[in-house]
This record gives sequence, C-alpha cells and structure tokens, in this order.
Amino acid sequence: MSIVLLCGVLYGVMRAAMLIFTPANHRANRLLAALIAVLALYTAPYIIGFAGYYDACPWLSFAPYNLSLAVGPLVYLYFSAMGGVPVTGQRRRPFHLLPALLQLLYYSYLFVQPLAFKNNWDTEVHRPYVEPVETLGLMASLVAYAILAWRQYRQSDAMLKEWARNMLVAVGLTVTFWLALTAAEWAWSGLSYFQRFPFYLWLAILISYLGTEGYRHGAVAFPVPAPAAIVPAAPVPGATETGNLAELGARWRATITAERWWRDPELTLATLARRLGTNTTTLSRALNDGLGVSFTETINRMRVEAVIVALSQHHDQPVLDLAMAEGFNSKASFNRAFKLYTGSTPTEYRRQGPLATQVSTSG
Repeated sequence: MSIVLLCGVLYGVMRAAMLIFTPANHRANRLLAALIAVLALYTAPYIIGFAGYYDACPWLSFAPYNLSLAVGPLVYLYFSAMGGVPVTGQRRRPFHLLPALLQLLYYSYLFVQPLAFKNNWDTEVHRPYVEPVETLGLMASLVAYAILAWRQYRQSDAMLKEWARNMLVAVGLTVTFWLALTAAEWAWSGLSYFQRFPFYLWLAILISYLGTEGYRHGAVAFPVPAPAAIVPAAPVPGATETGNLAELGARWRATITAERWWRDPELTLATLARRLGTNTTTLSRALNDGLGVSFTETINRMRVEAVIVALSQHHDQPVLDLAMAEGFNSKASFNRAFKLYTGSTPTEYRRQGPLATQVSTSG
C-alpha cells in the first residue's frame, strides 16, 4: 500500500517541480504546484504509516503534514489565475490561505514538543475538540471554494475550457469522496488505516492527474485580465463618427497589444468586446470603419508580428511551436496568415533572414 501511494505521489510531485520552472503562466503554475504539494503532504502520513514508520518512530506524531485548509483556496486561486477575468480584492488573496497558515503553526508547535506531552494533548484536547472543529472547517472550505471555482470558470473567458472542466470534475469528485469519508468516520466512530486506503489511493491518482495535465497545459498562454483602468465603463460618446471610431479603434488596438490578448487561441469578437467593456457592434465598427481592418485581420497580424520577433530570438525552436505560443491553433491557419502578411512562407522567412520581408500594414 505504501509503495502504491508513494509512486502516485512522487510522480505528481515531480510534475509539480517541473511546473515551477515552466517559462509561462508563473502565478497559475505555482499555485497548481502548491496544490499538488499540499495534497502530497496530506497523503504522506499514510505512506509512512502503512510502512510501519509511526510504530518505529512515534516522535513523528503531529508532523506538519496536514495543510488541508489550503486545498480549497488553492483550487480557487488557480482558476482565478487561468480564467482571464480579474477577481475583485486581489490584495486580499493571501488571506484565503490564513487558515492553512494557522494549521501549519499549530502542528509545527506540537511537533517539537516531548512525546509524552503530544500523547496527552492528542487524547485530552486534539481528538475531542480540535479535530472536529478542523474537520467541519475543512468540509465548509472545500464546498465553498469548489462553488467559487465553478463560478470563476463560468464567468471567465478561459482558453483551456476542457482542462478547466476536467479539473472541476476531479475536484468535485474529491470533495464528494472527502465528505463521504468524514460521514463514515463519524457514523462508525473512526475508521482504520486500511478502511481509509481507498480515499488516499484516490488522492494519489488525483495528484498524478493534476501533475500530468497541469504540466501539459502549463506552457499554453492563459488570457491576461484587463486592468480596470484601461476598460472603458461605457462606449465613448460620439463614437459613431468616423474620426472618433478611428481614435477608439487605435486605443483598443493598443490595449490588445499591451495585454497580449492575441495569444489566446480562442479569442473571438464577443470575448474581446467583453474584455474591453463594449459590445460587438461598436468594436466591429471601430476596427472596420475606424482602422479599415477586420477583427480577424487585426489579431492575425499581431500574431504574425509576434512570431517574427520570436523567430529572431529563438533560432532553434520549431516555427510551429512559436506560432502556437502566439495564438494560432493550426498549422494551416498560421501558414496562410504568415504568407498573406509577409509575402513568404515561415520556412522561407527563417532561411532568408529577418530583413527579407516584413509584415504588411496596409488594409
């Protein structure tokens, strides 16, 4: 049993370490790595327990493995990081992890106490008083943050819909399993190590899954939330005139460039309009009538320009990888756009050098 759990946990932890060093989406990847680490720590007592280490080393009791109150907040914060919609009260985000910090301080303090003190505390205080409160808090936290993560997913323009949906399903099943285990603990006045094994086996599988899929999607560019200061609250008065449309289109194009929204392969006119705080009609007119280019032309030109810059910086990286990183979702669409706006194919461009062609700016 220890080996089975250890294999799943070690694999997930290895992937979490790789996530930390993934050169993209730093905040989101580190939050997911932290979630995997917390789940791995929570599983650790059962890995060493099934192997008999608690019997051989009783001083390991109250080791600070249990940071379960961080699970819900980390799930929610990860979804907010990859969702593409800013969460209100960003400065208050660290407070989501305050209960987990209190857990860490509590177990760390007890861990360094003499064994006789720990045994007495476990019998007289921890099991009858602290553990029930901690369990109720955990259940409330898991349910509340699962709902918040779901709402964040529903409200966002997440470009990784399938991965986000699958992760929500996995988290939902875990919360259900956890609730069932807690109910069984209370109904039968505690369960043995062996009776709890299926749940910890599930956690090991979950850790492996999060590590595998999280790393697979970790390098894909997530949407970047728009700062409130650059989102107009309402359409600019007089924007129906051609001059004002041109000014509005130029300003919105600058915002797209600054926020690098072209990197979202699922970006649509409707999605972009929501991010800019306008509607599709006004946005379409500002681009078509004001700038003389369509939404598709605007975004594809930005992507091609970004690929050209990347080609000059990453000489050995495959062209298609660079294209995918800048928002193109297929080789055919990339080749077609690159040829249209530069007059040469990507392979010809790289062979001839950066001065051979340049992106056309004409309509």
